[in-house]
Amino acid sequence: MKEQLVKFDVAPLDKYASRITIGLAYLGGLLMLPLLFAYLSNLRWGGLLTPVALALPLAIFLLLAYAMQPVAYIIEEERLLVKRRWFRPLEVPFSKISSVTLATHLGDVPRRGLRFAFNPGVFGYQGPFRLTPYGETFFLATNRERLVAVSRAPATPLIISPARPREFVAALNDKRGSQALRELAAD
Repeated sequence: MKEQLVKFDVAPLDKYASRITIGLAYLGGLLMLPLLFAYLSNLRWGGLLTPVALALPLAIFLLLAYAMQPVAYIIEEERLLVKRRWFRPLEVPFSKISSVTLATHLGDVPRRGLRFAFNPGVFGYQGPFRLTPYGETFFLATNRERLVAVSRAPATPLIISPARPREFVAALNDKRGSQALRELAAD
């Protein structure tokens, strides 16, 4: 039997993530301007290394955030696959998923309730977050208005943002139900 895939696009970056990403990229570019002007005017000055030393970590962080950005959510026969740009995909077997729901109540993230996060806004929201009223979660999302929570049994909940969250929740619950029926029939 051929495995059926259901692919969902990732929601576009929300306004907050766009502003944070663009602002950080501009800051890195501005830090490189003195070096560009010195190069164009053929000046040599040791103090030019300071802005470059500040811009380099920003560039590395931007590159890592871009590499980890989700690009698609794929529902396979027995697992949810979160594809990322350059990092390996995150696989969540249906046996580890306890529930899937809309997470519209998390729409105020990261403005309120945030205590720890790897990336709160650059190319989306990625990594572990500790939210004051909700506890620990793991985000691979791009848009706060379209959040879906995937509760995983031994791990922290996974928060994602498909372009069509209601359809995603229905499709994933349908696939999980079909797999459960197949497992019952096999026993």
